[in-house]
Amino acid sequence: MSPEFKEPTIPAASPAVQRMLLAGWISLGVHAALIALVQVAPPAATTPPGAPVIEARLAPRQPAPAVAAPPPAVPVVAAPEASPTESPRLLPSALPETLPVALPDMAPPKPATIAPVPPAPAAIASAPSAPAQPAASPPTGTAAPDQATPPPAAAITSAVDLTYYNAREVDVHPRALGQVVPDYPAEADRRRVSGKLLLQLKLQADGRVSDLQVLKASPPGVFDESALQAFRSARFAPAQKNGRPVRALVQIEVVYDWEGQMSR
Repeated sequence: MSPEFKEPTIPAASPAVQRMLLAGWISLGVHAALIALVQVAPPAATTPPGAPVIEARLAPRQPAPAVAAPPPAVPVVAAPEASPTESPRLLPSALPETLPVALPDMAPPKPATIAPVPPAPAAIASAPSAPAQPAASPPTGTAAPDQATPPPAAAITSAVDLTYYNAREVDVHPRALGQVVPDYPAEADRRRVSGKLLLQLKLQADGRVSDLQVLKASPPGVFDESALQAFRSARFAPAQKNGRPVRALVQIEVVYDWEGQMSR
């Protein structure tokens, strides 16, 4: 036979446990009431769509900027009034050293014929050269080595030959270093005048013309200036005597042929 089943029994709770259970039930009830109030409360009001939203922010007040002190006033000195009678001075403008000058086109000059003159007998006596003087003998005393003895003045004077030699007295005759073409005077060309003249030139040892003159002219005074102007600036290879250049006296005949110019 099976044993008899007995219904379990729950022991009675003590007073302390009963008080704790009561407090728990009360706490659950209070929390349930709070939850119900939150769910029943109406929803918070929302901003209707399209309504303007203004947002304002509060910022601390900025201090006013410090104003800088103005600089001290500069005294203004009035300029002296210009005198009405005084005119302004004009500074001289810088001028070029040379001013270009436009020359008119001119027809080429008509050259004159220059005929050589046969050497004539010496009409001017050649001055004899000064005899060379012996150099002064040096002093017997011993000169300082750093002092050069200057040459005597007499030796320097005798080395320069001031004689103008004619064509018979030189070994090499002078010759022009270029073509000398005198201009045909306009008045003589208009009047169809021909003529000739004889020039005498003094040439230096370097070939420059130091002096010139007209010895004969036919017709007189017509072609003189034209010939003198042409030969005054001419240059010559100097005459030579004993292998060194010397001064020379030269005669040149210049012929102005109007018909010959027209035939060319």
